[in-house]
Amino acid sequence: MVPFAYFCEVEKFCQHIEKLLAQHDYVVVPNLGGFVVQIQSARILSDHIAPPLSTIGFNPLMLHADGLLAIEIARSEQISYRMAMEYIEKQVESLKIKIQSKRKIQFGDLGAFYMNNTENILFTPSVKVEFLPQNFELTNLYISQKEKQIRSEKPKITITLPSTRVFKYASVAMLAIGLFCISPTINDMRRPDNADILTSAFYNSTPKTVVSNTVATTESNKEEAIQEEQNNFHVIVASLPNQSTADKFCDELTAKDFPAAHVLPPGKTYRVAIQSFSKRDKAIEFMENLRKTDKRFETAWVFCNK
Repeated sequence: MVPFAYFCEVEKFCQHIEKLLAQHDYVVVPNLGGFVVQIQSARILSDHIAPPLSTIGFNPLMLHADGLLAIEIARSEQISYRMAMEYIEKQVESLKIKIQSKRKIQFGDLGAFYMNNTENILFTPSVKVEFLPQNFELTNLYISQKEKQIRSEKPKITITLPSTRVFKYASVAMLAIGLFCISPTINDMRRPDNADILTSAFYNSTPKTVVSNTVATTESNKEEAIQEEQNNFHVIVASLPNQSTADKFCDELTAKDFPAAHVLPPGKTYRVAIQSFSKRDKAIEFMENLRKTDKRFETAWVFCNK
């Protein structure tokens, strides 16, 4: 039997992860994996319509710690960053031991961990994640079933062909019209004067190719786009609910000591990046120095948009 104290520690540890998932797209737990918010589209079932919901996925390959979970625990529990990292390591180690012994462990409202026959740890997410703000007050829409019987009869189509006399008159009329319209002048397209007119008209209608500077401009635009795409690692200092608030905060940063601050393309929130880098280690180094030197950015974190 699992002690009650263990359940309390697991619930407390899960609450920190759930709090961060309500604000961010993912949370990385060192030596365990990453929990990622995924969007599930609306579904039409037999008796109801399921609304679009946000679910929790788990990626065991996301092992690199970005420090976001440790900062949240240190702030909530009033402990140091190093103690928070030791607390996370202890909880992960204890969780793996319980999974190996019990085969299946409920992990808060996120889902359940279990071990399969090949000794691999797998994760089953909860069906409905109610702690995410985007799932508030979303319920199934049930449809009342009504039996309808529609009987349709195919209409009968009757085709009446004209008489033989009508066909004879029509043939004579078509022959007369053909003889009236045909003339030797029109059909003789091999005459030299007609050939000259057609040839000159063809060459005069040929379009001329115009060469402009658009090629050079396009190449320069491509080089700028490639340079911008290389900076995929952004040091995020704020996640704001709307564009105007994010632009105002970004203007305050650029007016002071951070001219490279900018607002990323909107997702669920409007993220303000204080600076972007092409390499992950450079972004992490800048983030750690920023946290140490400026108390306003103690919660800064690194976002990758690859």
